[in-house]
Amino acid sequence: MIGLAAPEFAESWPGWARWLMGTPLRIAIILFAAGIALLVAHAVIKHTTSRMAKLPGRIGAGGALARGEPTDPAQLAAKREARFKTLGAVLRSASTVAIWILAICLVLEALGVNPGLIMTSVGVAGVGLGLGAQSLVKDMLAGLLMLIEDQYGLGDVIDAGPATGVVEAMSLRVTTLRDEDGVIWHVPNGTITRIGNRSQATGA
Repeated sequence: MIGLAAPEFAESWPGWARWLMGTPLRIAIILFAAGIALLVAHAVIKHTTSRMAKLPGRIGAGGALARGEPTDPAQLAAKREARFKTLGAVLRSASTVAIWILAICLVLEALGVNPGLIMTSVGVAGVGLGLGAQSLVKDMLAGLLMLIEDQYGLGDVIDAGPATGVVEAMSLRVTTLRDEDGVIWHVPNGTITRIGNRSQATGA
């Protein structure tokens, strides 16, 4: 079994105490380090996205205000805050998954599981998850690209193909629109093949 050997000063301790100073201690250190890494990663992501949300202008092609972009500071700040809040949530979720997968692999290795078997199992699970959730992954990737490129924001009037209306909510998976008749449309981001932003297209 792979594990930490008990320190020399514990050689006179009972067998169970020496065992606790080996593998269990290593597992505890791994979990503690994972928790600290998670807190640091979330803090960095929150700090970074908060600072980016306060930068002037619209973050898109060229980094300048798009034609027709609202010039009211409060409205622009609200749109940017909503965008970066969603982006921050995505990055925090991704960092959580990555850190805990690494921690679980290290714990299994400490318990004597073959590292090659661990990586093979992770790969098979990843392939299975990808095949079973293709539409979900497609929606989330499309939503992430829309956020990064700043194609539209809350309050914009857009033509998303399946529906046209005011953007009332947006997440990585779904964009929620309200059309002229008051009907709420929940449009999966992966089904949107083109975006017409009427709010950006108007104005001087």
